[in-house]
Amino acid sequence: MQQFTQKYTIVQLFEDIPEGAEFSSSSWPLHSTIADTFAIDWGVQTMVKELTSLLASHAQATATVLDDTFFSPDKQVQVALLEMNEGLVKLHYDVVSLLEKGGAKFNDPLFTREGFLAHSTVQKHARLNKGDIVRFNSLSIVDMFPNNDPYRRKILKTINISRKH
Repeated sequence: MQQFTQKYTIVQLFEDIPEGAEFSSSSWPLHSTIADTFAIDWGVQTMVKELTSLLASHAQATATVLDDTFFSPDKQVQVALLEMNEGLVKLHYDVVSLLEKGGAKFNDPLFTREGFLAHSTVQKHARLNKGDIVRFNSLSIVDMFPNNDPYRRKILKTINISRKH
């Protein structure tokens, strides 16, 4: 039997989803992941406090949507790639470094730092299109195991990134 443990991820939502909202693991809102799935020694309140402090002086980032490609071993997951510019890469590195201070262990560390590839998965109800410009102006902490349910997700907290780029 598969064992599930408490995990989180940090994303930029491209839809207006309120804190506390829950959704199925198979029907995410439109988003781009900044810190892929991780476990952390910090409690949620400490993680919120530390991320709030980081983002209070951090610059927002923007990115242009590039071409579509397919992820996963069987190339079944359609994604829109995002421009890997200095501001977006810095946001990713800074968030990952902060989480590591709290003992973060990433499920797939190969997708952090040099392995980070900014993208947005094409959803059934929404997608980003080539040429769109997206703004990373707030990050949301997503509970990947709310109420011990591995098939649900919950927006725990959305934190604004204070500085315009």
